[in-house]
Amino acid sequence: MMKNFLDWFKRIFTSSSKEGMKTMLEMVAHTQEQEISCDELHALIDQFAEMKMRGEDPTRFMPFVQQHLDMCPDCRAEYEALLEALRIDGQLQG
Repeated sequence: MMKNFLDWFKRIFTSSSKEGMKTMLEMVAHTQEQEISCDELHALIDQFAEMKMRGEDPTRFMPFVQQHLDMCPDCRAEYEALLEALRIDGQLQG
């Protein structure tokens, strides 16, 4: 987990320093007392996406997953890619 944080931190500050600082301050401002890590999210993301595809509200049952997706651009990108793959699979099946 520490390696992921260090990679993220380097990426934020090697881009535009003003944008990097803004992003980091926004994330700190939205930090909650209880959160899940990227590894914990990866264990739940498929269930979360499948619920979304069925038209259910996964946030109701997994609020910490949604919170993490709102805060972590890398995990959000993975989630969006998973949703797209599920949509394509659904179109091929249907």
